[in-house]
Amino acid sequence: MRDVIIRIERDGLDFRYRGGKKLNNSGQRYGIVKSYVFWEVRTVKQKNITAQEPGAVEALLAGNAGLWSFSRLLFQVYTGEQPLAVFLTERPTEYEGGKDREKTARKVRNWLHDRNLPQNREEAFKICFALELDEEQAEEILGMTVESGIHYRNPDELVYAYCLRKGIGYMQAVRMKERLCGPPFLKQISSEETMPEEGQPLNLTGYVRRKFRSVETEEELTRFLESSAARFGRYHNTAYRKFCRMLDCLIRPETSESGMPQEHSYSIRKAVEEYLRMGIPYEKRSTGYTWVHREIKRHWPSAKSIYLMRTRKTDVDRKTLLLLYIATEGDHEMQTEEMKPVEEHHRRMDLMLSECGMPRLNGDKPFDYLVLQAVRGGEEDEFISLKMERMIRKMFSEDGMEEER
Repeated sequence: MRDVIIRIERDGLDFRYRGGKKLNNSGQRYGIVKSYVFWEVRTVKQKNITAQEPGAVEALLAGNAGLWSFSRLLFQVYTGEQPLAVFLTERPTEYEGGKDREKTARKVRNWLHDRNLPQNREEAFKICFALELDEEQAEEILGMTVESGIHYRNPDELVYAYCLRKGIGYMQAVRMKERLCGPPFLKQISSEETMPEEGQPLNLTGYVRRKFRSVETEEELTRFLESSAARFGRYHNTAYRKFCRMLDCLIRPETSESGMPQEHSYSIRKAVEEYLRMGIPYEKRSTGYTWVHREIKRHWPSAKSIYLMRTRKTDVDRKTLLLLYIATEGDHEMQTEEMKPVEEHHRRMDLMLSECGMPRLNGDKPFDYLVLQAVRGGEEDEFISLKMERMIRKMFSEDGMEEER
């Protein structure tokens, strides 16, 4: 039997079902309902959720959670003799032909004071080249700052990965990318993102990455690009498959023939509001937010971003995948009875991320810290989505904002 999620409003209560039986709101079984099990009961109008993971939230707000910081990572990988701030200003300024030095210096100051992170993947790659990192170190920087490591099905990033592997500088890497991945090459690549054809491996990114390991010369890189053109794409197929499956559990719940009220399909907007937003403010302001608030809020999905991912106008990001996992409690993948639910959730999320070419959960990062606390904290049989929502609402409440200041 395939588990599904449905939502029914009745007598002011929000009933959610998953798998075989239904419980009343005291947690006692009161009747078997064909092919459903109680998912969650809460008052529909109840929006003020009292935090029940105070230790975790307070530790995060007080700066006692031992979190990772971008500045610390930069100092760890830097091996030069110049002050890091000077070096990170001069090298990227060279990449821009000497222009906008003050703008670059301002960015570097913000990075080293953990006020913000690189704004896009190209900026993160520039940092990797400037610090003369290798391919593995660049994976770490990208994964910690822009949600996912090197995307090996993206030909531009494949060229960058080769140059990092061989110690080739950024400007030469850009010229190589323009030469090898110019318009003639791009004509060989489909302009639309498609799923793997029959006979191709489902995890194309992993397949391309394994084959790419043997590339050692520019000639081999050229041949590899030409032979792999049919497998290239800008977006992650594995992440997209998982994204669609979990999103469908929220917006297209299956119905039963047992006489239960039929559930209407949710719109994406309604599903996002109901299951994914968790009280995160929509406003774009950053005044009054610390870097912890900004890091948690960054890339938080909205109805628009979910729609763009669903229609493949943009790539599925790591935070959205994790929030969908939390909202669906793992999309009926809890199958290992020998393992405790805590261990199983953690293992399944790490496996999902690895399959999508994304960094595993890391408790040193603010959002991941909350995810792990939601998995571990509270009552063992309580749903992780509720625990996560309590902590998020606490973080962004007036009390939470005041406490961190």
